[in-house]
Amino acid sequence: RGSNTHSERHSVAASVLLRSPASGPPMAEGAGSAARGHARTAAILALAFACLVLVAGDDGAPGGPVFALLFIYVTSYAGGLVAGRLSLPPLLGMLCVGLLIRNLPGLGENVGSRVDAKTSSAVRSVALALILTRAGLAFDVAALRRLVFVVARLAVLPCLAEAIVVFALAMLLLDFPPIWAAMLGFVVSPISPAVVVPGLLSLQERGYGTTTGIPTMVVAAAPLDDVLSIAGFGIFLGLAHGGGEGGGASWFDFAKAPLELVLGVGVGAVGAAILAALSPASEEGATTGDKSLLQSRLALLLGAVLASAFGLKRVGFSGASALSVLVLSIGAARAWGAASTKPISAKLAEGWNLVAQPVLFGLVGSAVAVDSLEPRTVGVGLLILMCSLSVRCSVAFLVVGGRGLRWQERLFTALAWVPKATVQAAIGALALDEATNEEEHRMGRDILGVAVLAILCTAPAGAVAISVLGPRLLMLDKKEEEEE
Repeated sequence: RGSNTHSERHSVAASVLLRSPASGPPMAEGAGSAARGHARTAAILALAFACLVLVAGDDGAPGGPVFALLFIYVTSYAGGLVAGRLSLPPLLGMLCVGLLIRNLPGLGENVGSRVDAKTSSAVRSVALALILTRAGLAFDVAALRRLVFVVARLAVLPCLAEAIVVFALAMLLLDFPPIWAAMLGFVVSPISPAVVVPGLLSLQERGYGTTTGIPTMVVAAAPLDDVLSIAGFGIFLGLAHGGGEGGGASWFDFAKAPLELVLGVGVGAVGAAILAALSPASEEGATTGDKSLLQSRLALLLGAVLASAFGLKRVGFSGASALSVLVLSIGAARAWGAASTKPISAKLAEGWNLVAQPVLFGLVGSAVAVDSLEPRTVGVGLLILMCSLSVRCSVAFLVVGGRGLRWQERLFTALAWVPKATVQAAIGALALDEATNEEEHRMGRDILGVAVLAILCTAPAGAVAISVLGPRLLMLDKKEEEEE
């Protein structure tokens, strides 16, 4: 035994002597590894921008639209990391970076305003479809059945109440005629699923509010809120600019809201049925986690949701696109089962966190031009928003009552029903684009200015409210609490 101990000591000493000169102190080794990591990241970025210039030519060079898109993505991703380190929602950092890129001197002219408008809209639509697909895969259908009437009230009543308040104040304070005042009301009233849904999904994944179905209720109501607002805006835009053959809005404009609902649900249900037929739950490998089957289902799902979203937009039913994506992904989840869709949802989460989220919120931020705000519009617009948001929150708090929800949960729902971004960025400038005389140009600039203010005031504040107040106001599911 003494001989063995002696030999062990010699072997340990020898290993220490052999290792020490080569490996160095652990702290130095860690610092060197971190430095190499930063160097690799810098090299990858340099190569990416170099390849962009070589492949895309002038479009990929500084000042070109492709360069601007990649620059916004990289810097927004970095902004999200910084916000995360500060214990803030990553999307807040991404939004702020996009805003700075568009509005800082030098950057605004050469990067922020250089992104092609159609490309930006398409990229934002892809990213929004991705987060809605994740929401659909994690959707609690049992909770929806229990809260179906609450969802309907939450989707309709706060939106209409806010639109009516904005309508009245626009006529009083901005000297708008009724049709233009109603148009402004439906520009301001829709919430942003791109801001609301990621925060609710994060809370749901951590077990907050799942017992009472709060995330399901809010996620289900968000697309319906947008359908109503976009349809209302379209009706009054048609009335203002002669949408029908004899001037004014046509019968189709008034029938569009119910058509959007029917088409959104119908297209989503048909798409889900096709996916279930192409890859049934009983298919070989579905229960064993077969990678090839997972990849094919992921490709089918992404192809179907993008086809439905862009197909409905192409035929003029943009309000139905988000609803169809949500319904389609809910149907796919029910057809394939929770065990099969969990790895698909994990892959989508990776794509969302790495690519789609920074691109979406960077582009939303870069769509907001602060120089479009006129001093007169700022003061009046802030007053309109203060009044309309107060009414919206109050109505949302009231309509979710009567289902056994605590006042804390009703307060959270009201606060989560505030953020505005994507719809305002998409339709805020349409009235100005359609203006035909000086008075209409004035009103169009006012509508755009109030839309910009709505994004600036509600998107960052709403994101922080959902992230920070959610764990404080919502109950943690007992299973999650026991695991912790």
